[in-house]
Amino acid sequence: MEKLLSEIVELGKIEKFNGEIDYGAKISSDELFEAMKIVGTEESSQGIIDRFSENSSVIHQTLLAITFANYLQSTSSESATSSESLKKARRSIRLLLNLIQRSPQFASKMPSEAVELLETLLATSSFHTECLLILVKTADSTCIEFQKSPRYSHLLERILNSYSTNSEDVTSILAYFSTLLEKDYGFLSSCYAEMSADAFCEVLDVVRVILEQKQLKIHSNNLLFVLNLLELITVDYGAFLAAKSVKEPKSVEERRKKTVEMLNLVVEIVGEMCTNVEMTSYLNEKATAINAVVDVLDTILHAESLFADFRAAQPGNWPEIPDDEDPRFQKLREKIEEERRYEETQRRYTDRPKQTPPSKIQRIETSESLLQLSTTVFQQYCQLDEGLPRVGELKLNCLKSIGNLCSLCSENKLATLQNGRHGLLSVLQCTSRRPAYFMESYAMRNYSIFCVRQLTDNCQENKEVILRLDQPSQSIIDRKRLLTEFGINEDELGI
Repeated sequence: MEKLLSEIVELGKIEKFNGEIDYGAKISSDELFEAMKIVGTEESSQGIIDRFSENSSVIHQTLLAITFANYLQSTSSESATSSESLKKARRSIRLLLNLIQRSPQFASKMPSEAVELLETLLATSSFHTECLLILVKTADSTCIEFQKSPRYSHLLERILNSYSTNSEDVTSILAYFSTLLEKDYGFLSSCYAEMSADAFCEVLDVVRVILEQKQLKIHSNNLLFVLNLLELITVDYGAFLAAKSVKEPKSVEERRKKTVEMLNLVVEIVGEMCTNVEMTSYLNEKATAINAVVDVLDTILHAESLFADFRAAQPGNWPEIPDDEDPRFQKLREKIEEERRYEETQRRYTDRPKQTPPSKIQRIETSESLLQLSTTVFQQYCQLDEGLPRVGELKLNCLKSIGNLCSLCSENKLATLQNGRHGLLSVLQCTSRRPAYFMESYAMRNYSIFCVRQLTDNCQENKEVILRLDQPSQSIIDRKRLLTEFGINEDELGI
């Protein structure tokens, strides 16, 4: 094995890999196999590996190069030769994996130059498992080292592509990203700066899943970045859109299209942060989170009022969905049909009170940032060319987050009533589900009631808001029933 490692070091130092399919031809497949077995089974092999510490980075790079060279040869050869080349490629990368697993010192020497080869090998889809395990085992050191490579963000995007298409790799991918999010304090900010909006949404989805799995860790700086991003979108939406406009003019429209999806993930993550001990005190001491989530909910409600005007001007058969079997429209088609059946059922009740259209929110109209954001949400309601919009999901997540943020914090409950916000009234509007929008969850009303209970529990100011609903603007509100359902005793309040 020592002889083979010496040959690999010599090859790596003398001959740089430039895509030649015969790279490493002098190193036989059997030699790689024997070394792979020794490293995998004999603990004493660690001493031999550690003697090559100074050349560890060369061994990393050379074995990856041999793997890719033989893969290329397998795709351009006859079947018999192709099989042998692919076998040698697998033995090469598995030898590298065994070396990494056997020696932590060797694992820590993965060079940034390996990024491009790892990205390329992942793209072949023949070495997914090996590449991901290599990344997981070396993540403690490569989380910083790989940032030297201009291809690092592309490697991450390639991994995320596997996350969304290959369920077998999910565990390894979550483990890898968990290490990056824990060890690299600026990981999310780097992803935000370098990735497309679509890829960054994938990263946020991974963060969401990791937060749900309590055993995986995320550094508080990365969670704070999520909170800061939510604040940026609500306070200065224009700056959020134009962040990369100088270098990438098309990024403005891309970010606009991904705003609802990104907000949906960010709001859900903020709601999940309430279960993170490191973040609880921050979320309770400052009103940043609760203010931003209430602002997002208000922009949705304002967008609903714009959509009500738009919908009234459309023909009865709107929206018309293409007849093809495009999976993007399948869920949308089902939702529309579901809502039409619901409406037919409701028409049987002649005394059913007519639901008044939502009203516009003045503070949204006077805020340049929130008005821009509301217009983007409204466009998502209207433009159905990408399938079912995620506005309803975002609205539901706003209610969950408000409920979580207010469950144990009286300051957050009061913050929903300050600086022109009327958080409780906004939540109350969500108790009336709007079937015509065919995108709201049937759980919306239940979450709204739960949220109102959290807002009014031990909060006299929010209870008084409900008690002043003597002459509600919507005749559908039954004040007595509302107070009973929220567990509020009017006699005890003395109002």
